[in-house]
Amino acid sequence: MHTSVQRKWRVFYTRARAEKKCEQRLVQRRVEVYLPTHKVVRQWKDRKKKVIEPLFRNYIFAHVDEQERLRVLKTPGIVRCVSFGGTPAEVDEGEIEQLKIAQKDPKRLRLVDFPLPGLGEVVTVTEGPLRGLCGEVLDHGSQCYVILRVTAIRQAVRVHVPAAWVRRDHSEHVA
Repeated sequence: MHTSVQRKWRVFYTRARAEKKCEQRLVQRRVEVYLPTHKVVRQWKDRKKKVIEPLFRNYIFAHVDEQERLRVLKTPGIVRCVSFGGTPAEVDEGEIEQLKIAQKDPKRLRLVDFPLPGLGEVVTVTEGPLRGLCGEVLDHGSQCYVILRVTAIRQAVRVHVPAAWVRRDHSEHVA
């Protein structure tokens, strides 16, 4: 029985200011790649200039199967494949298409902070020494306080982690 190779949009982290070079190298290797860009005005001492920059610094998207993903990792300038909980991050095809549509008018694109999980939402810590920890958001700002409940003894523990380390947990399993 023949199984078809399934390609998925994966996210790769690049060296600083290496996104365009990585894009060129991957195109040369015949990898389907997407680097969303936007126009910004840069100010120098003597002039202003409109330049095209990556929309997401240090990130590039590639439509790859597992074998191609491993090949991409060997590309100079690529640091790692973005993953959560040890599983490579997958970007929905629809999100890539929406970015491509939005890019048709790049002067209207602005990068904004992704909203933090709301109070009471279930989150998982995805980075740092507490990776894998799940809990409920108690408070947040640039830092996040996650509550871990031990319901059998009606006690809870507050854990302090950087807000960038937490992601919404759609499985809703809280201790």
